[in-house]
Amino acid sequence: MPFKTLTAPGDTVGKNILKNGNNYNTVHDATAGTNAGNADNKFTLNAKAGSNYYIRRGIIVYDFRQSPLPPGVKVTRAQLILNDVIESAVQTGGDKIRVAWLFNPNTFGGMHANDYSKARYAASSYTSAQQLNNGADGAIINLDNRLLLNRLQTAINQKTFLHLVVRNELDYQDTQATGNNRVWFDRPTGDNNPMQIRIFYRINNARRNNRSSRRAMSRSGFGSESISAGASGGFGSL
Repeated sequence: MPFKTLTAPGDTVGKNILKNGNNYNTVHDATAGTNAGNADNKFTLNAKAGSNYYIRRGIIVYDFRQSPLPPGVKVTRAQLILNDVIESAVQTGGDKIRVAWLFNPNTFGGMHANDYSKARYAASSYTSAQQLNNGADGAIINLDNRLLLNRLQTAINQKTFLHLVVRNELDYQDTQATGNNRVWFDRPTGDNNPMQIRIFYRINNARRNNRSSRRAMSRSGFGSESISAGASGGFGSL
């Protein structure tokens, strides 16, 4: 089965949005973060330091407008490949992440503080919770959700953007932090060992058959317009 491994196609960008405060529910349920995206590797966090709670949600905007993949692909599976992982977890699940489709971005093709809102994430598109180990390179996160793969497939075939969110498992489970739970890794751009996306695919049979028919008609002497059917034809940095 063919596959391609892409590193930041087009204007792909990956950042994170932070929200903090002294009330966990207020931080978790906020409709906006405190900025439009931090350009660092701190993709997921669910932490408490002193009397304050901190949540970071990673946002990745993949640009497939000039995708090197052929037209008419059927995405069978896909993976994120993560490097330079920094992980710590004082609670069970704090070393795991989930990825989902950000179906309602504030600014399509861009990033905004409002993208922190979990109401913008498609609830039925989350991957399974997957663990990462501190210091890992080449760690694989399987995008093991069919709806998510369908949105990736649409973005590739329609030559457009795909918005993703990455969340700490404790953030996803709405578990109040008692300490520092984080999973950080290199961004798709601006780092020495960038994140990649690996896409396994096949070519849609209907499109392949249509192309074959057109080639056969051309060889038989009929152009595409020659046939008519009727007239109308730790608490360091958080």
